[in-house]
Amino acid sequence: MSAEPRKAPPAPPFRLQTLGTLVLQGPGGGAPGADFAQQSRRLALLAALATAGERGRNRDQLLLFFWPDASQERARHSLEQALYLIRRSVDGSVFLGVNPLRLNPEVLGSDVEAFESAIREGRLGAAVELYGGPFLDGFYLGDAPEFEQWTEGERSRLEALYAKALGRLAEDAEGAGDPQAAVAWWGKLAETDPLSSRPVLGLMRGLAATGDHAAALRQAQRYERLVEEELGTSAGPEIAALAEEIRAGAKEAPRAVQRPLPAASLEDLEPPSSYRELTFEERSETSPGVPRAARGSRRDILVGALVVVLVAALLAVTRPWSEPAVPPAAEVAEPSIAVLPLSNLSAEPGDAVLADGMTEELIAMLAKTGDLRVIASTSAFAFRDRQTDVRSIADTLRVSNILEGGVQKIGSRLRVQVRLVDARDGSTRWSETYDREIEDLFVVQQEIASAVARELGARLGGRTATRPSRHTRNVAAYELYLRGNDPVNLRSDSGPHQALEYFRQAVALDSTYAAAYAGMSRMYARLRSTEDPGMPIRDLEALSLRAALKAVALDDSLAEAHAALGTIQMNVARDYRSAEMELKRAIELDPMQSRTHEWLVLLYLRTGRPAEALAEARRALEIDPLSPSAHAEVAHALIANGRYDEALAHLAHIQNVQPPLLRTAQIAAQAYAMKEMWEEAIAAIRPQAERELAAVSSMSQSAALYGYLLARSGQQEEADRVLQTLLARSQRTGTGAFDVATVYAGLGDFDQAFVWLDRAIEDGSETSHANVMEPVFEELRRDPRFKRVEERLGLQKR
Repeated sequence: MSAEPRKAPPAPPFRLQTLGTLVLQGPGGGAPGADFAQQSRRLALLAALATAGERGRNRDQLLLFFWPDASQERARHSLEQALYLIRRSVDGSVFLGVNPLRLNPEVLGSDVEAFESAIREGRLGAAVELYGGPFLDGFYLGDAPEFEQWTEGERSRLEALYAKALGRLAEDAEGAGDPQAAVAWWGKLAETDPLSSRPVLGLMRGLAATGDHAAALRQAQRYERLVEEELGTSAGPEIAALAEEIRAGAKEAPRAVQRPLPAASLEDLEPPSSYRELTFEERSETSPGVPRAARGSRRDILVGALVVVLVAALLAVTRPWSEPAVPPAAEVAEPSIAVLPLSNLSAEPGDAVLADGMTEELIAMLAKTGDLRVIASTSAFAFRDRQTDVRSIADTLRVSNILEGGVQKIGSRLRVQVRLVDARDGSTRWSETYDREIEDLFVVQQEIASAVARELGARLGGRTATRPSRHTRNVAAYELYLRGNDPVNLRSDSGPHQALEYFRQAVALDSTYAAAYAGMSRMYARLRSTEDPGMPIRDLEALSLRAALKAVALDDSLAEAHAALGTIQMNVARDYRSAEMELKRAIELDPMQSRTHEWLVLLYLRTGRPAEALAEARRALEIDPLSPSAHAEVAHALIANGRYDEALAHLAHIQNVQPPLLRTAQIAAQAYAMKEMWEEAIAAIRPQAERELAAVSSMSQSAALYGYLLARSGQQEEADRVLQTLLARSQRTGTGAFDVATVYAGLGDFDQAFVWLDRAIEDGSETSHANVMEPVFEELRRDPRFKRVEERLGLQKR
């Protein structure tokens, strides 16, 4: 006798919708009670329990989430009152257990629980159908910061699971030979992460496979425009190569997409129960917006692309300024070292962030020695995928020693292998292998730095010997900090928001983590210049200052904290004396941060000290010789010193760097302008300016300089075209007054130039108190009215 088919359990009478708008539905789809929909805190409490599933949530955690400022007694009373009112409005048996507390699935179901169950069971199509939007989209509790931080983490985690499911469905469709289905799935993923090349490549392959080559090429063109507008760079070689293949009439997708997925590939979609409970490796897997195949390579993409051309240029081009040729490593007199990027030897590409973090920390720790020259990270990371021998690298960087090695993570264990190489003959001076628990990560870093210093006869600073400067004892918080520091976060308007979220989560795990607060300060400041800052500019400035002050208060020996505070005082408070003190303190604490030296260059230029600016720019380049931005600042300072030909010769080192530094064209145009070579100046800035004028973005710094140059060269009609565009943009956005003032200055209409300079100070035009000190504005600065501008910008208070 055959067994009867198993009946599915009846659907619960109540359902909580969390993916998208937060709504509780009763039997028949109605609201559960007359006043329940108005009680946002009760709905939020249900959402917190829904994501916990069968494990439930501890009552103490709920108290922290929803009543953080109340006394223990009052908070417990408020929780009991909320639970009582939910029982009365929904059902008396809606909760199971006492502590932890969980939802009764027979009474109340949720879309988030159904979504995660579908992911676990491999029903990816059903999971995608259930995903109705970001977790608790638009929901906010103003007096519950812990709950808000947790919500943002859950939102990122669930969005990453959704994106993974879409990618897996698309790849499955490709493997099954169903290009039309693949196109549909890739299209949904492109909507979720429009700046990722992965779904665009999938769309192009799928459309080409269906025979619609024209549509495939249109996808490439759209993506190229988007990346250029948002990131200021090209779409990359993969897009270009596939487009060329399609143009040539290729009828098949690349062979790699035909490989079937391994059977175990769904296991890594298992969702963690709570972001705060994620392990180190799980958090790597759920990083929002980062395709698995690309994890661990984000820094490679940015740093490698920036410096690869520069390395070749420095090796091939004779130095144009009057400095001695670079001596070989054998002739370098002072003890010096370059820490090459530690290789990621783990099976998971996502663990590369751990190797990168250890590399940067070793650089920072060794830099604290008083008698050892250490190469900064930008130049060191240029040799990640090195095909050059150690002696050639040492000759390029002018160092006598190289530290190299690898990091392997196996479960909760960590293996670090390092080798100190004498660059004179390539021999090994010292090597060691460390096998430790992941929690001992910071101890291992300290031991390696101490051993290297001893071998080189150097002495680590006292602070370093007791505690690594940028560390928390919480490894998960440290990993979040590393992700927030990813340079790619500065290449788009959405990047700073994501970086800020990582830093917030790090602080949630360790409220005394000074470096994470310094990171928050930098990202709040960065958001001021994005299209979607998320809040008023003045609020962002206040938050940035507050976070920097908090970082300094938590750890006065942290260079990052002083650097963040110094930049805020320079760019927002316009207190140049205090800014200079903070930046110099940051350099004293960590002299290897070339970016801090570059900020000091800007301060000296703004306050009329060109000789000091050039000396500081030279220092930045000495410690980071392959840094494109350091090269740019040397050229910038040379112009301020009236050395225009030298500046142009220096820019030759970075003119072919991809993606290009936006300031390179601006600096070159200024140098040509000061030589009254108007045709060359306009040619240097035109491509960048025309992109800005055609884009929706309000970024117009190059366009403004373009209009100025057109006017000075006598092309009044063209200059007026630029002016009208900038006037319209300023009226639409409420900012950009400095750009308008720039063109009026070029036209010689100083009356209007000063009117718009006043407006620029009011609207907070990002570069108003920087660019006005450039040499091209020398004539404007001679006008008596400029004294008032100086006073308002704080340029006389230094």
